[in-house]
Amino acid sequence: MTSASSDLIRRVDRCVLAGDVPGFPVVPDGWLAVAVAPAVSVTASDLAAAVPPDAERVVLLAAGPLGPDLAAALDRPVVAPDGPVVQTPGGVMVTTDAGGGWWRHRPGRPAEPLGPRWPAPDWQGSAPLWPSTVIAQPVPAGWLLSPGPVGSAAAFDGVEFAVAVDPSRPRLLLDPALTGEQLALAMTALPTRVRRVADLVPLGAGQGAGRAVAATAAARLGEPVHLVNGVPLHTPAGSIVVFALDAHRRPVWAEPAWLLRLTPDGGEEVVASSPPHTSLRELSPATYAMDMGWQVRLSGGGIHAFPGPPPPPAKGRASLPATAAVTESFAAVDAGLPGGPSVPASFADRPGAYRVVVGSAGETIDDLVWPPLSAMFTALLSDIPAAVDLVVEGTSSAWGEAAERELAERHPGGGVTNGQAREFQRADLLPMPPAPLPPDPSAAVRRARNGLALLAAAAVVVVLLAVAGLVAFWPRGGDGADLAGDVGPQTATAPGAAPGTPSAAASASGSASPRASTSASPRGSTQASASAGPSLTTSATGAPPLPLDTGTDVARGRPATESSHTDSYVASRTTDGDPMSYWESRNNAFPQWIQVDLGAPVAVRRIVLRLPPSSAWPARTQTVTVLGSPDGAAFSVLIPGAACRFDPNSGQQATLAVNSGNHRYVRILISSNTVQPAGQLSAIELYRS
Repeated sequence: MTSASSDLIRRVDRCVLAGDVPGFPVVPDGWLAVAVAPAVSVTASDLAAAVPPDAERVVLLAAGPLGPDLAAALDRPVVAPDGPVVQTPGGVMVTTDAGGGWWRHRPGRPAEPLGPRWPAPDWQGSAPLWPSTVIAQPVPAGWLLSPGPVGSAAAFDGVEFAVAVDPSRPRLLLDPALTGEQLALAMTALPTRVRRVADLVPLGAGQGAGRAVAATAAARLGEPVHLVNGVPLHTPAGSIVVFALDAHRRPVWAEPAWLLRLTPDGGEEVVASSPPHTSLRELSPATYAMDMGWQVRLSGGGIHAFPGPPPPPAKGRASLPATAAVTESFAAVDAGLPGGPSVPASFADRPGAYRVVVGSAGETIDDLVWPPLSAMFTALLSDIPAAVDLVVEGTSSAWGEAAERELAERHPGGGVTNGQAREFQRADLLPMPPAPLPPDPSAAVRRARNGLALLAAAAVVVVLLAVAGLVAFWPRGGDGADLAGDVGPQTATAPGAAPGTPSAAASASGSASPRASTSASPRGSTQASASAGPSLTTSATGAPPLPLDTGTDVARGRPATESSHTDSYVASRTTDGDPMSYWESRNNAFPQWIQVDLGAPVAVRRIVLRLPPSSAWPARTQTVTVLGSPDGAAFSVLIPGAACRFDPNSGQQATLAVNSGNHRYVRILISSNTVQPAGQLSAIELYRS
């Protein structure tokens, strides 16, 4: 860390930058951002000197005590996170730690929690009690819903964190494995006012991927649901476009009918859409006017071009209020509403296919309409991640039939594995100085005990020297000889220690004490008095030596991530080779997981899980499910819920056998712990044999 002098702190636009900060954070109007480079050490006074006096609203991009210190130095509120931050393309900043968040620091007042997102959307205060069958992972736009017990992993640089944030409508991102019944159950956990404005965003592959799940949820809930018919992402140009994804979760096709309303009776309405071609003029959210007096109507899974009545003049159309627009659906058209023909029976969706219908039964298709139709379909259907069904209703000339065949051959649809990936803006992990780690209570205990041990040892030495001097001048005889003979082989004990027990110095030097806690945890108390908690002893007397494995641990030193952690007990402690450091998840929030990235697929055949090898950790059983993945997105169960026993008398370890498969990512999912209401591991060791 280098200290930041005044020449390293500069003002640029709406930012105060300390050190070499790559890029400028995006903040709302009226706010001043104070950003500190990761390798720079700076004081609140230094930063306060660079903040203009008229900056009433300040956001600090640095964790730790710098937030309250800056608020005190400025004598005004300061908003700051308590950990690393990801900035979304729309400007919302989200803390990456599952239990982290933003705080408002006011001079002389306790810090006020603001939640994981800043600026906070209207729905951020919602705290749903999600059902046990669904795992809800917070993401910037809302929550990623996955079926339990596995859950999906949202990548910072993937589409999950890039979904456009709507400040008034939370978005529920749907894992492709989620069922309609599970979705309905999860939505009941939302407050009514939030559920009614929530948007569903499918992450499945293909056009219209979430329609069936959303329809089932609407029927189960007995109320309409809104489905974004794709994934809303920020393009490099700055606009928001709803894309359908391919099998690799890449955006490949812009969906024209991008917002649907699905009703409990199976109806589907297009609430918002984009023109499938630039030459078309909007008549309603689902209908557009084209040349030759034809119209185009969109549905969630297709498009219908038909000869319609003359459209109203364009003049004044744009001035109509939004409430005057008629929301149309194919179900409504099929009922015979004026303004268009009935949808043919052949327009019924085929699963996985995009339905293109031209003409109306009994009508003649003019040859002159095929060129604009061909131009529109070429612009619309390129790179669509679905098969395309072309249905022609009505009568065509020989030339028209040839145009039909040419159109069908040109646009068969590419399925979900083809298509050119579209560029989109991704979330960025903002560079920030790491928050200082809290002092390790166990280290404090060791230091205190080491001090007591030194004092005790000094006292013992003084006593022994006094006895030796007394013996030297004691008259030779039975009493003196007996005393001198007894002193030699004795082992000195610390004051207050029972004979035959380790001295305080030995206890302190080999202590395997976890951190202090008031909960039912295995962590030793920081008080020196005798308590109901575990005693602080050496592993030599309280537990057998740590069993060593002669094989190669392919997890050693590899990156590890987790669903959450408590304090500084992070995932990387399980692969650092230190048997006494450990990971602990957030408490009272089962299930929790931790995973190791091996860098490439490895044939893992044996897994060894450990806790610190100390009797300070009482025996416990954790229920463990092991999962593997080649890409960190799709996981398969390798070992279903196994009861892993960790006992200090057997080395605090549990060994699991894996039968087959090569996996790059190995995830340990913990759903229960008989001592602490959290997942706990000091080591994850992975072996090929």
